[in-house]
Amino acid sequence: MRSSPPEPGVGGRNAARAGAPPLRVVQPPAAAERARRQGRLRRGHVRTLLAVDLVAIAVAFASTYGLASLIGPPAVEAPGGALAAFLAVATITWIAVFAGYRLYESHSRAIAPATFDEVGDLFHALLAGSLVLLVAGQGAKRLAGWALYSPLEALMFMAVALPAILILRGSLRTWVMPHLMRPRRTLIVGAGEVGRLVRRKIDAHPEYGLEFVGFVEDDPRLTQDVVGRTAQLTDRVDGLEIDWVVLTSTGDSYEETLDRVRAVRRPDVHLSIVPDYFELFASNAALEDIEGLPIVSLPSMRLSRSVRLLKRSFDIVASGLGLLVLSPLLAATALAVKLDSRGPVFFRQKRHGRGGTEFSIVKFRTMVDGAEAQRFALSHLNEMEGGGPLFKIKDDPRITRIGSTLRKLSIDELPQLWNVLRGEMSLVGPRPFVVHESERITGWAGRRLETTPGITGLWQVLGRNDIPFEEMVKLDYVYVTNWSLWWDIKILCQTIPVVLARRGAY
Repeated sequence: MRSSPPEPGVGGRNAARAGAPPLRVVQPPAAAERARRQGRLRRGHVRTLLAVDLVAIAVAFASTYGLASLIGPPAVEAPGGALAAFLAVATITWIAVFAGYRLYESHSRAIAPATFDEVGDLFHALLAGSLVLLVAGQGAKRLAGWALYSPLEALMFMAVALPAILILRGSLRTWVMPHLMRPRRTLIVGAGEVGRLVRRKIDAHPEYGLEFVGFVEDDPRLTQDVVGRTAQLTDRVDGLEIDWVVLTSTGDSYEETLDRVRAVRRPDVHLSIVPDYFELFASNAALEDIEGLPIVSLPSMRLSRSVRLLKRSFDIVASGLGLLVLSPLLAATALAVKLDSRGPVFFRQKRHGRGGTEFSIVKFRTMVDGAEAQRFALSHLNEMEGGGPLFKIKDDPRITRIGSTLRKLSIDELPQLWNVLRGEMSLVGPRPFVVHESERITGWAGRRLETTPGITGLWQVLGRNDIPFEEMVKLDYVYVTNWSLWWDIKILCQTIPVVLARRGAY
């Protein structure tokens, strides 16, 4: 293919000044072909989500009418043809309402689509659809005496449909789509520290459906995976058939970089921006508008006494029920640990809790008795990324046979429900570090001790031991300074697929 020098602009001047070799310019395909390819990709996602929604709706209708017939008079009193017509109209109505709430469009528009983020829209869509069908059902009862859809059945339908759709959509996005759908080709502008961080997160989450193609970078010192300069951004987007562009902080001229990005923003290319000071943001930050200027506002850090009481009440109820329901599993695990190796069933260790107070965390023992005494002899095998005081070995020789299984399934963490019940821990919160590890975390990072540590948290749902120590501390800070009860519920729900996938567990 023919080569040409870089276009005039920031990238061209930098490249010429550094004496860098000319970068290859790939000729762009026809715009019509790009649009057709994008259309096929979007339709594939929509049709797949549509299929699982239809399955969930069918299951919800069958469960509703079956249960309604058991607890009362016949759920349906109408000719078979009328019922078939009603169900057909109802199905079309649900799909139309879901489309109206952008529950299909959102998957294509989001760089990291998360089913849990759709709970609010999905609930409102089900409520609106149920109201429409309820009016239709009551109309049929008054005009023809047919019983098709009562208020009780509407409530039962919503109670089944909401979790069914969430579970099926979540399973589809996590385990099916990454293997069946063509990933969206992604270009990152900026190959610095932030750009590399974005690339690592993309690679760690195949469920996002993103394929990293390369970096666009003007700094001649950064060459790894760099496919062009900012002056060539438009050509690279066309030539490499890019679906998504992620803009990170660079040292380039603001205006010239902005012009390049504006040039590639069009209907067939999505754009995401990593904002400055992103370490302070959480998903519950609010995007506001001041005369056309977008402003990101962070939630207040002051929690009322009633909010703290609500969180504690939730912990007590959930941990108490958890210990009761899981008691057979806890008993079987205790027996397996006792039979597998010599030593106590439980492992207790001093950890730092809220305000720096010390408490003894309780876990099932997964290592040989006296493993702590062997730590310094194995220090050279530490595999924890990013330095810091943490000590982790993926194939730790101290782990017992049953201990390896318990760790992969996170069963060893279940006794911490007792710590939650006692008020020493919470279901969701920062990771409780060992005392000597915690004492080495100072400055702003020390604010992690302002809230009760948790069994699960941001670092667990985002990668667990695969996340470097430095980033783990930042995640704890973000959690403490942006806490909300809804965020706790979201993290708890996200913990389940992470545990099942065994990602970062060792």
